[in-house]
Amino acid sequence: MVSAIYDPEEATRRFVLRPNRSLSWPQAKLCFAGVATVSLAIATGFALLGLWPILPFAGLELAGLAYCLYACAWRAEQREVVTIGRDSVQVESGRRRPERRWAFARAWAGVQVRRSGVAGYPSRVIVGSHGRGVEIGGFLNEDEKERLALDLNDSLRRASR
Repeated sequence: MVSAIYDPEEATRRFVLRPNRSLSWPQAKLCFAGVATVSLAIATGFALLGLWPILPFAGLELAGLAYCLYACAWRAEQREVVTIGRDSVQVESGRRRPERRWAFARAWAGVQVRRSGVAGYPSRVIVGSHGRGVEIGGFLNEDEKERLALDLNDSLRRASR
């Protein structure tokens, strides 16, 4: 998902990129609690009938589900921010705060879409200048990447006027 924010006072355009997230962390915990309740109720019923070995397997199954839900929620917190200012283009990447930063001179910065030579492989959006570049939006789908590249190139052209 791409959000564009224009600040006329500072003459900057900021693009915030984040993965599509269909399940928030509180919803994931609620989903896990529901699945765990049903799974443990069934496992306990079988354990009372004398089939106690089902309990460790139910526990392993729930531990695997908990890990997968946590990993998906953690990856969904990824953010990339592209800021086009008067003099520079900055790319920041991180989860809760910027963990990595790249800066390019706005006058020389460009955006490229590199298509994969193999069918079914995703294209890459590269922002950079002078042979240096950084891939952005690796988690976006192809339509979002195309639109992002067009919007970034348009913003770079507008900023140069």
